[in-house]
Amino acid sequence: MFKIIYYKRKVTLGVFIMKNLLFILADAMPEINSREQLKAHILYKLSRHRRWGAKHTALEHVKSALPQAARPIAEELAKELADEGFITWLKKTNEIHISLNPHQKAKILGIVERYYGKQIW
Repeated sequence: MFKIIYYKRKVTLGVFIMKNLLFILADAMPEINSREQLKAHILYKLSRHRRWGAKHTALEHVKSALPQAARPIAEELAKELADEGFITWLKKTNEIHISLNPHQKAKILGIVERYYGKQIW
């Protein structure tokens, strides 16, 4: 099951287990195919990093969390989320910054749970 590798008299079992766990967690991530899943992924990333209300982040940082093929439409998806009232849209330092709307917290967490399951953070 686990290989114990002796390297300079130190057992590196912990590193092997950590790599194995990271591999298992990476396989558990859902495949992102539709626009609704991409929107849920944006909401998930913002909520995971606790970007609620006045705490915001640049849209460029959110784009980097999306799959490569979805990055060109990230701004369009963010505008749709802003129109639905889930995120707030700010223009700061010549960049677009976004944050989650705390008044819509229950709906946002419901959308995230639909695509990612129950979240505890």
